[in-house]
Amino acid sequence: MNRRNFLKATSLGAIGLTLPNLLTSCNNKVNSDAPVIVIGAGMAGLGAARALKSAGFTNITVLEARTRIGGRIWTNKTLGFPVDMGAAWIHGMRGGNPIMALAESAGASTFEANDELLAVHNTDGKVIDKGTMDTYYKDYNTMLREIENNGQAGQSLSDAVQGYNASYLNDNIMKYQLSAYAEFDAGGAIEDLDAKYWQNDKQFSGKDVLVPNGYEELALLLTDGVNVRLNAVVSQIAYDSNGVKITTTSQETYSGKYVVCTLPLGVLKGGGVTFSPALPADKQTAITRMKVGAINKVALVFPTAFWDTEQQYLGYCSNIKGQYPYFINGKKFTDRNLLITFGFGNYGLAMENQSNNQIGSDIMDVLRRMYGNTIPQYSQILVTRWAQDAFAKGSYSYMAKGLTDADFEVFSTPVQDRLFFAGEHTISKYRSTVHGAYISGLRQAEKIMDLES
Repeated sequence: MNRRNFLKATSLGAIGLTLPNLLTSCNNKVNSDAPVIVIGAGMAGLGAARALKSAGFTNITVLEARTRIGGRIWTNKTLGFPVDMGAAWIHGMRGGNPIMALAESAGASTFEANDELLAVHNTDGKVIDKGTMDTYYKDYNTMLREIENNGQAGQSLSDAVQGYNASYLNDNIMKYQLSAYAEFDAGGAIEDLDAKYWQNDKQFSGKDVLVPNGYEELALLLTDGVNVRLNAVVSQIAYDSNGVKITTTSQETYSGKYVVCTLPLGVLKGGGVTFSPALPADKQTAITRMKVGAINKVALVFPTAFWDTEQQYLGYCSNIKGQYPYFINGKKFTDRNLLITFGFGNYGLAMENQSNNQIGSDIMDVLRRMYGNTIPQYSQILVTRWAQDAFAKGSYSYMAKGLTDADFEVFSTPVQDRLFFAGEHTISKYRSTVHGAYISGLRQAEKIMDLES
């Protein structure tokens, strides 16, 4: 059930990046007073800032538009306990995952997700037997391998499935897998995913883990000694061979020698931040071509736990693809009667126009089909609307049909050695992940170190 369930294992060596212990020292000591402006206090921006500080840079300013750090890491505590409404998993606890190293340095408690603890319900509410689910899962993976090996680049995954076996798109169990696995994993609707390349990124080995006390613990660790200015909404990024000048919506200006821009892809596509001069054509083209999904999350608290609390995940084969196909059982890692569910693909975007009451009502309809009409009403609810979030405008990028790795990697090249881009959308092999965002920040920090060495 984890987002990186079907990807190929790799290591950081694939991109030629070494990871020093950023919390204590850096292998590449520079000791520079060159002013660096970092835009965004998500993991890409904080990773870059902390790496530069560790290398000896003494003049670093992080500008964050929100009233909090973390970006699409959002540990919400309004229910009286922490719930990660954005990023939640550390994908792959072994193989040198730098986010796992940060969790250990922060002393954060972690919870290993057991993907085998899964009960999937059909539309009649009955649990589908394990043998049937195993057969469907085998057929699903066989299909994906066939499409990856023989599919056409530029064709949507939906069209490729149609050509492979048209009945799959009307089969509720297969639709469940295409949504809960493919759409969640990649970030986009199967109608938009590139059939051949949507899962060509990489993963770290080992199980996925959750951070019960909140992912923000890791982001906070990176802020130690770093100058972060909140409520700083950037409106313009000006750059030339002499340096950079950043202007905010409140008309504050910040000047520096370098700028690391970690604005999310959705914000770049929205055009609310202007570049002077305009970005080079290759980067403008990539921003236009690339897409960002709307994976939305709903957390519900109940007076009692009426579900099978021994299961980690509770699946539902909805007639509507992407409509709350599975639930995370929060009782496994918290003492609250918590269920967390999702809207994926096109449904994830459509639900943003619904009220919390409508969303809650639809989820209760699903849960009553699964567990009967006598279950209690939820007492608290949280809902994300990432596409409507002014500082995200989407959840995470994905390999849309017609894209290639080059569309993502075009951002790895700085502009005039002054403007550097980082974020999950700038690193194809680790796209759409927290560790990808973090690694991309380190990658750009290393380039600035090299220029100052």
